[in-house]
Amino acid sequence: MLSNVLRRQARITQLAILRRRFNSTQSPDGSSLPSRILRRLSLLASVGFAAYGLGSVYPPALATYIAPRIAPPPPDASTPSAVAYTAELEDELQNLPLLQKLRSIPDANEWYETRPYAGVPREELVNSLTAGTLRGPGKLALTPLVRARKDESEAVVVMHLGTALCGHEGIVHGGMLATLLDESLGRIALLNLPDKVGVTAKLSLNYRAPTRANQFVVIKTHVDEQEGRKVKVSGRIEDLDGNTLVEAQALFVQPRYAKMLNAKRLHARLGRPLPDPSEPPVEGSLAPSPAVPLAASKT
Repeated sequence: MLSNVLRRQARITQLAILRRRFNSTQSPDGSSLPSRILRRLSLLASVGFAAYGLGSVYPPALATYIAPRIAPPPPDASTPSAVAYTAELEDELQNLPLLQKLRSIPDANEWYETRPYAGVPREELVNSLTAGTLRGPGKLALTPLVRARKDESEAVVVMHLGTALCGHEGIVHGGMLATLLDESLGRIALLNLPDKVGVTAKLSLNYRAPTRANQFVVIKTHVDEQEGRKVKVSGRIEDLDGNTLVEAQALFVQPRYAKMLNAKRLHARLGRPLPDPSEPPVEGSLAPSPAVPLAASKT
């Protein structure tokens, strides 16, 4: 009799175990464990495909650094598509909120606007790095737009950097940024030297963040100190959101042979403003036109 009781109890225990196992494979809605696993796998696959699709269209910053897309080569500047592209960029430049703000600040009349190299004959720029060799769609498509104080104490330069100026794909080459800072700092430095002629004596840079290609950047320059034939200047490159990308300090010196150089042609490249006809000329002041034709410079 005891053995019958024990066997009955064992069967009850086995049934309880089987019932618990069966119930564990059932959800409240009656679905089995395999079906729940399939649903979860299907959901994970859907989320994965969606994330992959979004990542392909809007890749995160880290992904663009690790596996950047290869940009197409720059087009021939004379093709209709390149001309249209440059015109669109110029229109975008003129309508930048930053530029509109600079043009409407309370002391806007204390500033002037100019485009270095814009009026210089093309044949004079064929051997210029930034105005000749690197000029064109996909590179430096537009001449820089400069807004400078009339006393030449500070300036803001806006320019577009194309995809053909890179070291790492999609990131502008550090040497290119150094060149642009050298030219922008040099402009404001030269205009503060006695004969408005100078050379770079020292340039130091601090790269703060990668500079992405195919964007407008802002170069802000300022005169720190001027003494005799030496000018110390500083500046930085920012994106349109105000993030600092590169910082720079430089020393420019006026060479002793400055008076032997063709200063008028140099000043035309810098984009000096035309004199205000309503103001009397100041003795000894420089007032060259932003564009000095080659023929005029020989007279």
